[in-house]
Amino acid sequence: MNDNERLRQLASTLYAYSSAGLTYTKDRFDKARFEEIRDISAELLSLTLEDGDREKIADLFASNDGYPTPKTETRAIIFNDRDEVLLVKDFDGKWTVPGGWCERDLTVKENVIKEAFEESGLKVIPTRLVAVHSHKMRNNPKSFFSCFKYLVLCDVTGGCFMENDETTDSGYFPLEKMPEPFNDHKVNMEQLKLCLKAKHADFWVPEYD
Repeated sequence: MNDNERLRQLASTLYAYSSAGLTYTKDRFDKARFEEIRDISAELLSLTLEDGDREKIADLFASNDGYPTPKTETRAIIFNDRDEVLLVKDFDGKWTVPGGWCERDLTVKENVIKEAFEESGLKVIPTRLVAVHSHKMRNNPKSFFSCFKYLVLCDVTGGCFMENDETTDSGYFPLEKMPEPFNDHKVNMEQLKLCLKAKHADFWVPEYD
């Protein structure tokens, strides 16, 4: 573990302690102390980033109130009959599979369907949960917030791509010829290979970290 990784780990620990304290304390003096600890964690994190803006990070931390539980995201994994995977092109120019953060009032299935339609224009039916992965264990760059990623195989029932607020293009690609740049922060090649294996399995037990 290098110095930056150690600083991020310390910042994450301080942030978790401060968030838990702010959630449960009823003492106004303790509240002020926990807010100060949260600001210190933001400053530590800013030291590890090239363009680290302490005030922006502090605002982000302040907006994530409540007890610090992991975030969740879903990824719709869609293969065609040739085992090519559907990718969408984000506005940042990178290719990835459709998906995003889970909405508070939606189930995992509902979120998969929503994200797939919003980003690819396709109507899908989730058919198999492949895995629930820890982002920090599987994907780069590492996320400051703890996050669980649901990888879900889907069948297409209709629809077509329409440019939207999040993506500019879509297409099916063989795993051995992925377009560049490919965003492995959201899903990586090993995860896609796992999903392809699950597609052809007669029986599948979801993998989880």
